Amino acid sequence: MSNWIVSIDLGGTNLKAGIVDTYGKVLHRLSTKTDSDADPQTISNQILDLITATIRGAQIKESDILGIGLGSPGLVDKAGETILFSPNLPRWRNIPIKHIVSERFSKPCVLENDANAAAWGEKWVGAGKKVKSLVMLTLGTGVGGGIVIDNKLWRGANNVAAEIGHMVIQIDGPLCNCGNRGCVEVFASATGMVRRFKELLDNGALSSLKGSGEITARMINDAAIQGDKVSLDVIEETGRYLGITLTNIMHVLNPEMIVLAGGMAGAGELLMGPIRRVTTQRAFEASYQDTKIVFSELGNDAGIIGAAGCLLKELEISA
Repeated sequence: MSNWIVSIDLGGTNLKAGIVDTYGKVLHRLSTKTDSDADPQTISNQILDLITATIRGAQIKESDILGIGLGSPGLVDKAGETILFSPNLPRWRNIPIKHIVSERFSKPCVLENDANAAAWGEKWVGAGKKVKSLVMLTLGTGVGGGIVIDNKLWRGANNVAAEIGHMVIQIDGPLCNCGNRGCVEVFASATGMVRRFKELLDNGALSSLKGSGEITARMINDAAIQGDKVSLDVIEETGRYLGITLTNIMHVLNPEMIVLAGGMAGAGELLMGPIRRVTTQRAFEASYQDTKIVFSELGNDAGIIGAAGCLLKELEISA
């Protein structure tokens, strides 16, 4: 009997896979680095190889697989078959990945934006399982968004809604990978935080991380926890930008819950504190008083669990 779903969470930094059951439990996980500059054929082969390796690693057969759920960053076409554009995978344009995967494995396949998938994971078995409306922000290499309204994913007229990372919050801000300027993503992603940290060091700021080689968001988070002032200031500023973003979301959608996920969530209260201060100061009281702002319960598994849930929903089995 087919009881398992293979889920893929394609990120700009990591490619993650998991074997998930019909209740949202993860049996087995596997991940590898994403070569974001590779050609589409190379990344497609990487996905196919990872699916095969994950099935083998879980010690199950392909015949045990119900189907495959794919979560990808960027824009997915209206038919849910092709990745149109992904800002953090510059060569990943108009790729019919659903057809590529379903043809190779002869299994039902669903393609969903990765943040939509993560949002559905939180709605299905995570922080949002008791609410009818939520907005999810995935804070990693970029900033993704997913929206659930009345217990359904809101994808928009052309399947490209919830690109929260590409809301403009500064008219003449830094250039974003999408080609626009001043997007949320250039300020509030891990990439944006590292960029601003390096700019401070270049301008003479003193930090315990100076001379540490390649700086990562995790290093900044860890240094902040140890009291590094530059790291604390950058995380505080990131939280303020996110606070403005969440204020806009509250004023437009008034969701019951906003869920934050991704590597940036590792900063914990150092990030959440300024977010809550800004939303309290800037949002209408009627907008924020009943909107819970929480970190993901599913953590790094949100994307793979959500992609499995999206497949089950497509097959009208559960989720």
